[in-house]
Amino acid sequence: MSYKLISSSYPQLMTKIQASQIEYVDVVIIGGGIAGISIAEFLARHSRLSIKVLDSAPQLGTFASGKLEGWFHTGALYSGHDDAQTFINCVNSLEDLINLYSSYFSEQCNIDITETKPNFFTPAVIPNSKGWFYDRPVYLIHPNKNSPEISLSGLKSDSVYLEIQRNRVLGRLENAYGQQHNWLQNGCCLAPIYGQIEGYEGLNCSLRSSTESIDNLCRRFDHYYGLKKSNYEVIKTLDCSMNTTGIMTTLVASAMERGVTFETGVTVDKLLIDSYGKVKIKSILCHRENGFSKRLKAKLFVFTVGKGFESFLSDLQIRAKLKRSRSAMVVAQPALSDTNFVRMSTKKKFHFNHFVHNCEIGAEKFVYSLLADSSYTNDDLINEEFEVDIEPILDSAEQYFGKDQLYSRNLFSYECVKTEFISQEEQKRRYSYWIESNPNSNYLCVLPGKFSFFPTVAFQSYRRIKTLINFEEFVEKSTFVPDVKVMEEANKLIADYYPMKVIVEAQNCTAINNNLNLSNL
Repeated sequence: MSYKLISSSYPQLMTKIQASQIEYVDVVIIGGGIAGISIAEFLARHSRLSIKVLDSAPQLGTFASGKLEGWFHTGALYSGHDDAQTFINCVNSLEDLINLYSSYFSEQCNIDITETKPNFFTPAVIPNSKGWFYDRPVYLIHPNKNSPEISLSGLKSDSVYLEIQRNRVLGRLENAYGQQHNWLQNGCCLAPIYGQIEGYEGLNCSLRSSTESIDNLCRRFDHYYGLKKSNYEVIKTLDCSMNTTGIMTTLVASAMERGVTFETGVTVDKLLIDSYGKVKIKSILCHRENGFSKRLKAKLFVFTVGKGFESFLSDLQIRAKLKRSRSAMVVAQPALSDTNFVRMSTKKKFHFNHFVHNCEIGAEKFVYSLLADSSYTNDDLINEEFEVDIEPILDSAEQYFGKDQLYSRNLFSYECVKTEFISQEEQKRRYSYWIESNPNSNYLCVLPGKFSFFPTVAFQSYRRIKTLINFEEFVEKSTFVPDVKVMEEANKLIADYYPMKVIVEAQNCTAINNNLNLSNL
C-alpha cells in the first residue's frame, strides 16, 4: 500500500480537520472548587469508580473557594440567628470532619476531640505548623446595652433584640463547645443535636475569655464614638483561620493517588438530554482553551458549579433560583493585629471581622490582615460596572486600629462573588448547603454553601450517589501518606490563595516602578 503526501504548497487541497474526542468515565464532576474536589476525593477513597473533575478556570479553586477570608466556621458567627439551622450545620460539619478526616489525614487535619476534664471531651485545634487549621482562634465580640449600637439608636426595641441575640450566642456556644456536652460517645465523636442546643437556657458561658489586644481594640472603638469603655461579651470560639489552599491540595493529591483525573480550562457547552420520561443526561459537550472539543459520557454527572450554571437550570428541571452575593475584602500588609476577631452586631454597619494570615513569596515571609464585614451584600442582578462598596470596611478598620496605623499599610481591595441556590420550596431556604437529585435521573446538583461544610457536603453527596448508581463500597483503613511527586502535581493544579496573588502582583509592580525610576536618573 502506498501513500501520497500532499504538499503544503497547495493550500486549496488543505482542509481543517474537525473532530471531537469521546471519553467515558463512571462519574463526571463539573466544578473544581472545594465541593467538587472534596466529593471526588471522598468518592475515590470509598469506591473504585473512575472519576473525572472538570473546571473552566486555568486552575482549581480559582473562584470563591480561593478568595474568601479562610475562616473555618464552627458556628460562632451564626449562633445569634433566630433560626439555628446554620449553626447546627456548622456543628455537624465539625463532627464529620473529625470522624471522616482527622484519622485518615492524621498529619494534616489537626482538629480533634481532646480531654478537657476527666472523661469529658470537646473539639480543639491541635497545634501543627503543617496542619490545615491554624492555632489562632477567632474571638467573638458581642456588644452589650451600653455599646455604640444602642447609644446611637435610642430605640428600646434595639436593646431588647440585642439581649435576645446575646442570650442565644452564650447558650448555643456553651452547649456545643463548653461544659454541657461530651463529644466522646461510645468511642465516637458525636455532636449535640438540635434539641440539646436549643433546650439549654443557662447564661454561664465557660468560653468567656479576652486578651489585652482585644480589650485595647474595643476601647479604641468606643473612644471613636465618644464613649467610655463599654462592657462586651468576649468569647474565645473554636472558629479559626484555615489554609484553604493546603486543604484543596491535600484532597486533590489523595484523589489523584486513587486515579481521579482533573482537567482545567474546560468549558461545558451543552447538555445532551434524553427528554423521554425522566430527564437523563446522555453526554456533555465541552471544549478546551485551545478550542478542541470533547464529548463526555458517564453513569453519573455531578454539578458543583455556581458561576455559569444558570443556563442549565431549565434543562435539568431544577426548581431553584440562582442568587449571587458579593463580598468586599481588604488586604492590609503588614498585619494590623496578631488576633482574629469578629464583632457580631444587630446593626449591619457595625459588622466587622479581622483575620491575620502568613504567606511566603520566595525567601520572603509576609504577615497580612484580611478585613471584611462578616456578611454578604445580596444582589440578584449584579452590575459588573460597579464595584462593591469597601468604605464601611475602611471606616470600621479606622475605628479599631486608628487612621495612621491603617493607612501606613499597603492596602488592596477585591471582591468575591458567592453563588447560592434559593429553592422554590420554602423549607430549603434555611439550609446552608444544597443537594438535589431525582432517583430516576443520572445527575446530582450540589452547592456547598460554605467552604467549612466540605466534610458534610462530601459525605452527604456520597450517600446520595449510592442511591443513584450501583458500586461496591470500599473501606479505606490506612492513613494518607503523601507522595512527593503527586503533591507537586496537585500543588500546580491549585490556584494560589487570592490575597497572596494580590501581594505578589503588588511586589512585582513596585519592583518595575523602582527600575523605571532608576533608569530615569
